[in-house]
Amino acid sequence: MQLTVPRLDDGVVSLRPPAAGDIDAITDACQDPEIRRWTRVPTPYTRAHAGEYVERSARTWDQGTDAPFVIVAAESQALLGAIGVHRLGGEDNGPEVGYWLERSARGRGVATRALRLVSGWACHELGVRLLLQADVRNVASRRVAEKARFRYVGKATAPDGCGDCDTMAVYDLSP
Repeated sequence: MQLTVPRLDDGVVSLRPPAAGDIDAITDACQDPEIRRWTRVPTPYTRAHAGEYVERSARTWDQGTDAPFVIVAAESQALLGAIGVHRLGGEDNGPEVGYWLERSARGRGVATRALRLVSGWACHELGVRLLLQADVRNVASRRVAEKARFRYVGKATAPDGCGDCDTMAVYDLSP
C-alpha cells in the first residue's frame, strides 16, 4: 500500500511519524511499568529500543505496511504517547491499532482524541476496517475504544509478548 503521511491534528493533539528528536522522550516514557504491563514494549526499555522504533517506523511508512505516529501536544509539541495502525496488509486479522500514553497524559482524553484522529484517517482515507485489542482488565483502554466508537466483538487470547496480558477484549471499527 502506498502511504502519504497525513496531517492529523485537532488543535489539542497532533499525530506525526516518530523522529530522531523523540528518542529520549520515548525512552523516558517507556520506563513506566504501566506501559510495559499492557503492551509489547520490551523490558527493560533502552535508548537503543527507541532508536530501533524510530528507524523501523520510517521503514514501515516507506513500505506501506504500518503507520506509526507519536502523539504530541499541538501547541508545545511535547511527547504524550504513541499510536499506530499496524499490519495494513491484513496479516493476522490486521489492520490493528495500538497505543500507549506517557503517564502525565492519562485521564485527559488524549488517547481518545488520538484514536479518533487515526481511525478516521484509516477508515475514511485508506478504507480499512480496524481491529483494536485491550486486555480485559485494562478498563481505561477499553473505555477509549468505546468512546472512539469501536464496537466490542468478543474475547481472544493475548498475543505473545504482551506484558501481563491474558485475555483480550476485541473491538473493531468499519469504514
